[in-house]
Amino acid sequence: PAPAPSIASIDPAEGFASANTVITISGANFQDGATVTVGDGDENDASGVFVDANTMTATVPNHPVAFDTEGVVADVVVTNPDGQSANAVGAFTWRPNPAPAIASVDPVEGFSGDTTEITISGANFLDGATVTVGEGDDNDASGVFVDANTMTATVGPAPEAGVADVVVTNPDGQSVVASGAFTWFDIPPPTITSIDPAEGTERGGTAITISGADFQDGATVTVGGNDAAGVFVDAATLTATIPAGTAGGADVVVTNPDDLAATAAGGFTYLPVIEPTLSAASATDASVDFSPVGSGAAEDGSDGEVTFTAIFTDATGGPAISQEIIWEITNHGSEPAYLVARLGEWQNGMVLEIPAGSSTNTGGTTGENGTASATFDAEGDRSAGSTSISVTASTTADNSEGESRDLGPVTFTATWDVPVAAELASVTAGYTLDSTVFIEWAAASQTNNLGWEVYRSVDQIRYTQVGDLVPGDGTLDGYRSYSFLDIEPPDADVAFYYLKQLDLDGKSSRSNIIEVALSVRVPTANVLLQNFPNPFNPETIIGFDLVEESAVSLTIYDATGQIVATLADGDVMRAGYQEVVWNGLNRSGSKVASGVYFYQLHTAHFTSVKRMTLIQ
Repeated sequence: PAPAPSIASIDPAEGFASANTVITISGANFQDGATVTVGDGDENDASGVFVDANTMTATVPNHPVAFDTEGVVADVVVTNPDGQSANAVGAFTWRPNPAPAIASVDPVEGFSGDTTEITISGANFLDGATVTVGEGDDNDASGVFVDANTMTATVGPAPEAGVADVVVTNPDGQSVVASGAFTWFDIPPPTITSIDPAEGTERGGTAITISGADFQDGATVTVGGNDAAGVFVDAATLTATIPAGTAGGADVVVTNPDDLAATAAGGFTYLPVIEPTLSAASATDASVDFSPVGSGAAEDGSDGEVTFTAIFTDATGGPAISQEIIWEITNHGSEPAYLVARLGEWQNGMVLEIPAGSSTNTGGTTGENGTASATFDAEGDRSAGSTSISVTASTTADNSEGESRDLGPVTFTATWDVPVAAELASVTAGYTLDSTVFIEWAAASQTNNLGWEVYRSVDQIRYTQVGDLVPGDGTLDGYRSYSFLDIEPPDADVAFYYLKQLDLDGKSSRSNIIEVALSVRVPTANVLLQNFPNPFNPETIIGFDLVEESAVSLTIYDATGQIVATLADGDVMRAGYQEVVWNGLNRSGSKVASGVYFYQLHTAHFTSVKRMTLIQ
């Protein structure tokens, strides 16, 4: 006889009561045609399928489960065609079905007199589940099972408006309630189909017509959250006056007296009011040398020529050609100034003289790039006094609303003077590790000298004064050195400086331009530099480079080798350029006599001596 079947394992060993769980039975001596039963009763046939002598599969039937228990345990029996069987006692357990859950209802509202198709999303829905919305005899919502996560239902008509619960009940009796998930309305909310016009100025005032449906008398309109003074025409039409807003899209909302509303997202576009502009397109302040005498009344590229440029944009926001520009010119100085060229000039080929102390005006037009320019010049020699002019550009143009605007004045200034006379012996400048600019200069002699002003620029056109007046020494027939420290230099690669010397009688002159690279020079060797100025009186600057941080001694000796002063005595100084000032005093604080002196720099790895001269 054939051996009897045996069961080794069941996988899975449990399932939900309504799930028709597919199990795999592993064992031995299974025969083709073997049957499988799970549990007791007439409905326990498990539709066994023979795979091979060691494997059977089966679909476990549904089973009614009492939900107050952990489940129902059942035997699994495999019976071969020869009548021999194997019984796995309690090998499968039916578990209670999980309760259904509702995540969302869409849509969440409808009209009480109509039917509304809703979709219920959630989990653990069973085929045959029912849906109810609200209470009463007519709340059956004709639920349709889609899958375990989705039900559809037809809601309504409802006996009255109000808020209703949505309930899904599975065939096993378990249910879930979404409280107040659906609302019936007696009156439909308004709808918006179009807005005409759909754009207007951000200043407001545009009259619009809103077309749609179900508008009610007393409906209100807002645009961008602001009241739009809506006027009811009929159920399909509202008119409104747009309030002021900001440029861009704005929502249009119609709200009926019953608080039902319709929103046209971005339904109205605020257009910016475009104002014409007139602004400077060049430096607005210039300080330059006089042109040589004979070259100031012509456009010839001479030193004193200064060009001021204004740019005009019209109501489109772009540069405009042929816009009339009025130039107002006032000469505040002591020498004539000349308008030698202007773009789109009205007086072609004519040089306009502006005498000292006078004012005048002239006109020009903008070019293709919207710019209008005027070029000025002045001439003079050492006998000439300083000359400055103020220039304004102005015009009139309409904005995008057709409103006239007076533009300007855009103000420019220019100053002409003469370079400092030859008695300015030397000028030096540099950038320090402390991110400051030092300027040092010396005058061989002075006459009537009030003092010095320092001016700075980053473009060699616009110069502004930095710091306070450096006092002069009046009239002095002797060598004198000065210094200035710019503690807040500009954020640029290069800065340009000049000195303006002021006389006690009001005259002025200025130095040549001094260019300073705003970067720290990193020394490649220890170097003791020549003092500046040399000869000197009453003080001098001793500079030196250090390639590394060092303890530094700096000593002054007289011609006999005696120590006169100690300026540094083992002081630790960082790498880079360093400088020390000697004020011409000895160790006792007394002023030393005129003569030759020596200064020695000593570090751990470097010693150097240089000579200097003090002249009283």
